[in-house]
Amino acid sequence: MPTQVNERVDVYTVFGRGRPMAPVKFRWRGRVHAIAETTYSWESRRGATRFIHFAVRAEGDLFELVFDTSSLAWELAAVEPIDGTLTCEQHANRGSI
Repeated sequence: MPTQVNERVDVYTVFGRGRPMAPVKFRWRGRVHAIAETTYSWESRRGATRFIHFAVRAEGDLFELVFDTSSLAWELAAVEPIDGTLTCEQHANRGSI
C-alpha cells in the first residue's frame, strides 16, 4: 500500500523536441534515486493549475512524482515498496547510490 509523502524534491528531467518530459532521477532527503522506468503518467487539475504525475520505478520500488506546471516545483506524493517490507522512513534512510 502506498505511503503518502507529499514532500518537495529535486527532479532531474529530460526535455526533447516533440517528446514528453521524462524524469530520470530525483533527490529525496539528501539521497539520489535513479529512475529505472516510468510506468505511467497522467494529468490532473486543481483550479487553473495543471499537475503532471509520474509513476516511476527506482531501485525496485514505486514512487509518484508530481510536477506543478504553475510553480515549476516537484513533489514526491507517495512511495510504495514493492516487497512491502520497508516503511517510508526506512526507504529514505537506505544507503546512497
